[in-house]
Amino acid sequence: MSPLQALSPARTLVDDHPKELPLFRKLLLLVLFCLAQFLDVFNTSALFSALPALDISMDMTESQSTWMISAFQLTFASFLLISGRISDVYNPKNVFIGGVAGLGVISLCAGFVDNKVPTIICRALIGIGEHSRLCVDSG
Repeated sequence: MSPLQALSPARTLVDDHPKELPLFRKLLLLVLFCLAQFLDVFNTSALFSALPALDISMDMTESQSTWMISAFQLTFASFLLISGRISDVYNPKNVFIGGVAGLGVISLCAGFVDNKVPTIICRALIGIGEHSRLCVDSG
């Protein structure tokens, strides 16, 4: 009796049964993924510590500063399934590199913005880039 066919037409790494990786490469990947996870923690904690200064310098209301945090969390949660599927369909290495690069570019842009609404929009876009990077880490 032949094995059952996969439900998805997309090929995944599980289908290929990859060979065992050398110890050095395993450790290198572990360090790389730990540093990428650190980006998420640093990104969130940096906003919490900078929020009082942003409120004063941009003359933000309490609801606008709440949206600064909520925009990131909302897009992060909304793209959970989509980002996981993207990392399943496409090469996870490319998705990871794209997510880290996107996160870097959008974070850099957010650093140069001096208006309330574009800053909130950049935080929302950071949530999307952060999640496309994170799905490859945990997958």
